[in-house]
Amino acid sequence: MSKALALVLQSPRNFQLREFPLPETGDDDALLRVEACGLCGTDYEQWLGHFADWGGGMPIIPGHEIMGFIETIGASAARRWGVKQGDRVAVEPIIPCGHCEDCVRGAYTRCQSDMGYGLYQNVETSPHLWGGYATHVYLHPRSMIHKLPADVPTDVMSLVNPLSNAIRWVYEIGGAALGKTVVICGPGQRGLLAAAAARRAGASKIIVTGTTADKARLELALKLGATAVIDVQQEDPVARVAELTGGVLADVVLDVSAGAVAPIVQGIDMVKRGGRIVLAGLKGQNKLNDFPVDKVVLREIELVGVLSAGWTSTAMAIEMIREEGDILKELCTHLFTLDQGTEAIRTLGRELHDGKEAVHITLIPAR
Repeated sequence: MSKALALVLQSPRNFQLREFPLPETGDDDALLRVEACGLCGTDYEQWLGHFADWGGGMPIIPGHEIMGFIETIGASAARRWGVKQGDRVAVEPIIPCGHCEDCVRGAYTRCQSDMGYGLYQNVETSPHLWGGYATHVYLHPRSMIHKLPADVPTDVMSLVNPLSNAIRWVYEIGGAALGKTVVICGPGQRGLLAAAAARRAGASKIIVTGTTADKARLELALKLGATAVIDVQQEDPVARVAELTGGVLADVVLDVSAGAVAPIVQGIDMVKRGGRIVLAGLKGQNKLNDFPVDKVVLREIELVGVLSAGWTSTAMAIEMIREEGDILKELCTHLFTLDQGTEAIRTLGRELHDGKEAVHITLIPAR
């Protein structure tokens, strides 16, 4: 194959299949043949056009949950990443510069260069292939590459990025651990995976909230490790959390809900004094008004925003998938090919329904 095929977001809600030349790789970079790319709520927001003025804008090849096989690689890159041609790998979404203040401090998820995959560089930036909705992806010399086991099925292995996010957000940042109480607002794939991660970390109470439309997802949350679920349209989530914890409240509240701002305000009353609220759900154009600042101050509540995963959480995700893939597989609900990209993204956004609740959607180049 002398050219790559990619699904390009030309404008809001407008995908087009386009061809791009395969880049020649040198000593320090590589070319990935895409096996699969997972979809998440950020992809849907991007498709709607909510990131038109952020990151790479448009036209762009989306897709930041990338895994595949090393097609060509330079000698220096092979030594640095510890991989060779043919190896199966996962690619972290962020490409750190290694020199800015945040990178030097080890916080490369906040790298000031704003380089990465799926959201950051558009197709006008050579060598064009910066997203996972494609047959090939260019691997920049500073890309973060993880070798993957060869014997895990594609759909389950494609959970590595959302699971690594969940691990970092609920465990590394949130502090879920033995005896802790965790509330997870939003039963999307990352919320469900956060329940599994909190269970693995030893949290004693894991409470997942959602809406009536999330009935199937809330049932799945109980299978993955949640000790209780709350339908916020049927019950007062604050009162229910107080009841479930005997008035002690939660150590950490993780908000991964899409668009809704109510869980943030409710989280202030769900978390104990000195507790932590981790904000990971994007809200698009929705603004948070009447925020109870005084409660945050007087109760010394921590508010932390999180964007992505990191090296440690990704490595932990790979190990967890290796050990618990049979359990996590139930999240893998849909598989689409590049030419079905619009159908895939609309299924993710609940615009299309095939009778099966969409949780984790995987896009592959071809069957």
